[in-house]
Amino acid sequence: MKISARDKKVLIAGGVIAGLVLLFYLGTMVVPGGDGLSKEVQFKRRTLLGQKEMLIREDRYKGRIEEYRQRLKQDLSLCLPGENPSIAGAELQKILKDLADQNGVEIIRRDVQQVQKLENDLVKVSVRIETQCVLDQLVRFMAAIENYGKLLSVDDLSVTSFRMQKRWEIRPGLTVSGYIVVPDSKPDQKTATAQSTGMK
Repeated sequence: MKISARDKKVLIAGGVIAGLVLLFYLGTMVVPGGDGLSKEVQFKRRTLLGQKEMLIREDRYKGRIEEYRQRLKQDLSLCLPGENPSIAGAELQKILKDLADQNGVEIIRRDVQQVQKLENDLVKVSVRIETQCVLDQLVRFMAAIENYGKLLSVDDLSVTSFRMQKRWEIRPGLTVSGYIVVPDSKPDQKTATAQSTGMK
């Protein structure tokens, strides 16, 4: 049986079409469904948009961080000098003596109070003073404490009055506090110190 040229063309065209259909079905089996692919593209697009927004906000966040650093530096400048509570207590006593002398207040007793550890490496150093003065001097003295260049606070005020030669005198007692920054010493340093003293 002889196949004419026309039949050959029809057979070849049919074979090509059958091959293309077969390739199409094989391709759809290998490549994931269009619906899943669409969801994945949408998810990645949302992720990229979120990351783009974060990058846009980066400069704003850097600006805020720098602003907070400056504010922290300014706040830390209000602390008493030194990292040692004993030195800070002596400095606080000197400050109170100077302010008392400037305002005509006589300090008759000074007691350094127990140190109080606060958060973020802050330590509260307090001094209890007993004074002798008149009411106007006390008001000026307390205003001087409040307006001093370092952060000082009057934690406690008690006033005792007594009669002396036909007039009333007052003996105010104040607890005044200042703050210092004492960074925690690293555990490695403590361990090394303990080991070196243990070896001797």
